[in-house]
Amino acid sequence: MSGLPPGHQFSSLMTFLDGKVDVWEPGRIVMSLRLEQRHMNPGGRLHGAIIAALIDEAAGRSVASARGVDLAHEPHATIEMNISFLSSAGPGDEIVCEAKALRVGRGFSFAEAEVRRRDEKLVAKGRATFAVVRPRPD
Repeated sequence: MSGLPPGHQFSSLMTFLDGKVDVWEPGRIVMSLRLEQRHMNPGGRLHGAIIAALIDEAAGRSVASARGVDLAHEPHATIEMNISFLSSAGPGDEIVCEAKALRVGRGFSFAEAEVRRRDEKLVAKGRATFAVVRPRPD
């Protein structure tokens, strides 16, 4: 795992998938993943759940990078996500996910992401909505 600023961490799922962060800018994240057989569906092509996990992680990180808050005290959670699967990829391909925060609010935030193969072929597009999770008063 590489590319994360100090104090930020991936979900354990993204760690398991061996994703990496290539760009971390306020409101913009680029992540990549070299595909292995374990990332494939029974038909031998990239599993949709892997794409969904990558979009969710990158979109969430784009919001985190735009918010600039200590996520341990005020995290956000995905409450809605949609994905259009447009093409596929196979073992050995590298996919790149670029996510951008569209609107960052105090209670809700919105982001979009595109997943492409390194040859620029568009694999999927997605959008996600996040809610800020605040501690409940006792």
